Amino acid sequence: MRAFLKSQPKTSEDIKCSKDCMIRSVALATDIKYSTVYQIMYKHGWRSTRTNSKGEWEDQITNTLEELGFKCRKISYPAIKGESRMTAEKMENTGIFILRMSRHVAAYKEGILMDTWDCSQKCVYFAWQISKIC
Repeated sequence: MRAFLKSQPKTSEDIKCSKDCMIRSVALATDIKYSTVYQIMYKHGWRSTRTNSKGEWEDQITNTLEELGFKCRKISYPAIKGESRMTAEKMENTGIFILRMSRHVAAYKEGILMDTWDCSQKCVYFAWQISKIC
């Protein structure tokens, strides 16, 4: 990781919710308006509380990316006995990713972690490497 960039894609007209890291990460990774990503993810079952969400949260992200014209490849970072877990600080510096971290989701673009707070020390369980479908 080269840097952390405090990023907030929401405008004053967008929803007032602090539990929106899935929407925020997709908006930041794809450079698509927060409100557009929100509408698509809501259609795929996202709700501000997990108990009210419909369907699997991973599918909500991948289906939203697909609908926005992106493809994604899932990369797993399994725990290895005796070694420390993957963190954003240890990630490679090329590519665009959505990181699934410990109780969080964040965007990572070309070595820059993009979120509303510095979550670079959180464990990364897996990542979706995303690219635009031509």
